[in-house]
Amino acid sequence: MKNIYNVRLLLLVCLILSFGFLTSCEDDDDTQPNAGQVQLLSFGPTGVQHGEEIRFIGHNLNQVEAVELPSATVAKADFLEQTSELIRLIVPDEAMEGLVTLKLSDGKEITSKTVLSFEVPITISSVTTEARPGTNITINGTKLNWVEGVVFAKDTVDEFVSQSATELVLQVPLNAKTGTLVLIGGGTEPSFVETEEELIVTLPKVTSLSPAAVKHSESLTLTGTDLDLVQEVVFAGGAIVSDFTSQSATEIVLTVPNTADAGALTLVAAGSLVEVVIEAELELTLPTVTSMNAVKHGDNLTITGTNLDMVKEVVFAGGAKVSAFVSRSASQLEVKVPDTADEGNLTLITTHGYEVPTSSALDLILPAVTSATPTPVDPGANVTITGSNLDLVKSVVFGGDASVSTFVNKSANQIVVTVPDQATSGTLTLITTHNYEVATETEVTVVLPVVTGITPAPAAYGAYLTITGTNLDLVQSVKFTGGATVTNFLAKTASQIILTVPAEAKSGTLTLVTNRGLEIETTLEAMVGDGGPDIDHFIYDNALNADPNNGWTLLGGWGKASEDLANTEQVSRGEKSIKVVYNEAYGAFHLSPKNPNILNDYTHVVLYVYGGSGNNRMALRVKTKGGVDSPEPTFELIEGEWQKVEIPISAFGDISGGISEFMIKNYGTESNTIYIDDVGLRD
Repeated sequence: MKNIYNVRLLLLVCLILSFGFLTSCEDDDDTQPNAGQVQLLSFGPTGVQHGEEIRFIGHNLNQVEAVELPSATVAKADFLEQTSELIRLIVPDEAMEGLVTLKLSDGKEITSKTVLSFEVPITISSVTTEARPGTNITINGTKLNWVEGVVFAKDTVDEFVSQSATELVLQVPLNAKTGTLVLIGGGTEPSFVETEEELIVTLPKVTSLSPAAVKHSESLTLTGTDLDLVQEVVFAGGAIVSDFTSQSATEIVLTVPNTADAGALTLVAAGSLVEVVIEAELELTLPTVTSMNAVKHGDNLTITGTNLDMVKEVVFAGGAKVSAFVSRSASQLEVKVPDTADEGNLTLITTHGYEVPTSSALDLILPAVTSATPTPVDPGANVTITGSNLDLVKSVVFGGDASVSTFVNKSANQIVVTVPDQATSGTLTLITTHNYEVATETEVTVVLPVVTGITPAPAAYGAYLTITGTNLDLVQSVKFTGGATVTNFLAKTASQIILTVPAEAKSGTLTLVTNRGLEIETTLEAMVGDGGPDIDHFIYDNALNADPNNGWTLLGGWGKASEDLANTEQVSRGEKSIKVVYNEAYGAFHLSPKNPNILNDYTHVVLYVYGGSGNNRMALRVKTKGGVDSPEPTFELIEGEWQKVEIPISAFGDISGGISEFMIKNYGTESNTIYIDDVGLRD
């Protein structure tokens, strides 16, 4: 066996003599040496081993008849030497740690005040190979009477069944695990001796399960060895049983939990909580499905299989549940299909609440569409839908959620239906007589007016506006942005409408109202008003002027949360405008001209502005090439309205030397949103 000696602990007695002995902490007798009294001054060396010499120093030691060590007495006749100042003797193997007593010739005794201890080399020759928790093991070796404790994986045992120099008997703790043991030895140098071989702590073992297949809530018998050590049984799926019907060393009887899954069981040993996975796997008796018939909603579904009498509920794909059966036996289950059931796998719920998914899927008989003609089709015209099981359809939903439940005729293979006035192009959806929705991939294109052009742009109030496109003969009226409506046209054909622009019209998209009342908003915009902006040189027109000679460059500016030169939220003309969100009272939208003298050829700066967050003040400013900031002519925003702003270039002062920067500034309002369109210069 392996011996491990650790930290060397010195026993300090008090007085270190020149020849290496240690004295007691104080004189053992107060009598003076010349008075003839026996006095023990010291003994040593410290850490003496059994079988080695130990010396006692004092006065009048020739009166000592014997030296009594713990568990051993050395008579005067066995001393190696005895004088009045010295006694030499060999430490017997039986001696233990403790106080030393000198037996005097007059019958008196002198006991040391210092404990005698030894350096004890414990050895191990053998250890019990395997043991159950709670049973005894035997350790053989030498100096085992000096063992103060035995360390297992978790616990230290310091109370022994029996202990001698050559044998130590102790009980295995209930929570012990397989592993080596460590013996803690006493003496001046406490030692730690580890066994070379592991003590095998016996664990429970299962040899068989009975019955081979079991139902939930039925009894299961585990047969094996040391099963009385089992604290709990863990099933696949995590269900735990700790309350057994019966338990012995060779058998456990328990009830299978309703949540247990089939698979390997795990035994948890009491105390140590060591988990033992058994080789035999639990087989559960569960319902299985071998076939299902294709079925319609509301009809009876026949499920065949095994153990179907265990089923208390059927859950369909989509979540529909049925617990009332038409009939039920071990081999067949008949159930009415709910209207909300979807195609897919079923889930069978057993009488104990265990879920069993089926491997086969339910096949529902549903209407299917193969074609729809004609397409394109006019609103109000008939469309013929062909397919299968169409007699199950109670309504057809066209694009735009236009639904029809009255049919021209209907059979299993064909439906003829009138296209609703509000229908738009898109796929068809069929609603069955059981309110089940069947989305099809069949598209029906509904003939509707489409606008491809609006001219002129802009169109003056009272002037003619021409709308070009297709199927415009279906249009009954045209609504302008702002609500102005025109019902009397100068001309209307399938490809063109000519009308007079009302005074209330505003620029924006048009809404075409068909003869059947369907409203269709155009993607193109009608520009109305007094004509285009009076600008000879554009700085911004849907985008910043990028002319290489006379264009403009965007600079960083300051005091802005954001700026967007392609904004579509508010547009005065065209498709895009500039949106600036200021977050400082005097922030600036900042540009630089490629031609410094660009302003010298014009008289006014022109811009269209829209107040996005209030009637706030704004200003323009330029910086000359010489670095001089100009005066800042101001203007007022109107919240929610576009307005034209014109600033004389002369308001900037002397800029004859050219400019390097142009700014549109916030002027006093910390948070301000502005939209800017059609920025430029005019004569």
